[in-house]
Amino acid sequence: MCNKTCNKIRAVGIVSALFVIFGTLCLPISLHAVKVESIKFATLAPKGSTWMNNFDAMGKEILAKTGSQIELKFFPNGIQGDELVVIRKMRAGLLHAGAMTATGLGEIQKEVLIFQLPRLFKTYEELDYVRDHLREDLDKAFLDAGYVLIGMGDIGYYYIFSNHPIRTIADLQSPNVKMWARTSDKIGLEFYKRAKIATVPREVTKVLQSLYTGQINALTASPYVTVALQWSQEFKYMTNLPVSVGVGATVITKKKFDQLTSEQQKVLLEAGEKYQSKLIQAIRKDNEESLEALKQKGGIQVVEFRDSALAAWDAIAVETHNALVGQIYSQEFLDKINALLQEYREKNTNSNK
Repeated sequence: MCNKTCNKIRAVGIVSALFVIFGTLCLPISLHAVKVESIKFATLAPKGSTWMNNFDAMGKEILAKTGSQIELKFFPNGIQGDELVVIRKMRAGLLHAGAMTATGLGEIQKEVLIFQLPRLFKTYEELDYVRDHLREDLDKAFLDAGYVLIGMGDIGYYYIFSNHPIRTIADLQSPNVKMWARTSDKIGLEFYKRAKIATVPREVTKVLQSLYTGQINALTASPYVTVALQWSQEFKYMTNLPVSVGVGATVITKKKFDQLTSEQQKVLLEAGEKYQSKLIQAIRKDNEESLEALKQKGGIQVVEFRDSALAAWDAIAVETHNALVGQIYSQEFLDKINALLQEYREKNTNSNK
């Protein structure tokens, strides 16, 4: 009697277990564990800045549009190291993506540094025109180097911030001026050398401390950068001369990109382009507002670079452009950009007649 009852109980238990297993297999796929791809994303941008707010919004949209399958894990404030360190970590697979200035991008594909040549672009419209026309070339160049270009952007026009009024090149040549140059900034170092301006090489993460200690008392940066990185409080003057324009971009390693499905790749690229375009406009606005804030509330006195010194400044800039051919970019690439600039300027000169 017990054997029959026990056998029935066992049979019912087995059948019940089979129903549970079968039912689980038949559950909608959304209830199953889904593989989440974590993309480790590093940047020098401070938390709470326009850059990071933009990246956070982009990350949320990508997470939502991929059904929580793609998660961007951000490392702001340079906590993963300066850009050259970040690039090394990306190559080792420890990081996958990053928002880079031209210095970091130049470590991947050095010709992109050409966008930061001194006095090359006179307006943002010129920059946009050239960059848009070269986008396919840039995509291919980065892909050949093992990276996918998610979106291009800019940091803003760089001005001279100092503790002494700078109105001429001679003012910059004073022994009292301790001009910061990024250690890896070949263009800046070449320009300063030709202008006979002594420099103090440091990476970005070391600038604030160097300002505190007086090792640096002058640098070129965009107004928003000096505010966001707390550099502006260490200066008394800003020279109203756009020296160059800072550019940047967001990239991901091709190895990580290839691990995504085609649909996930599409979402990532579309979101990247969308938010990079928003970021360009937001940063340009932030630079305008920061410039006004520095003048009105920051105690920064704006001084004018003398017109009589401008021709010599621009001549040194052109010398720098030509000197770096073969070191950073080809003559063909420089000619291509100059041709696009001439094309844009002629179009706009004719349209304004």
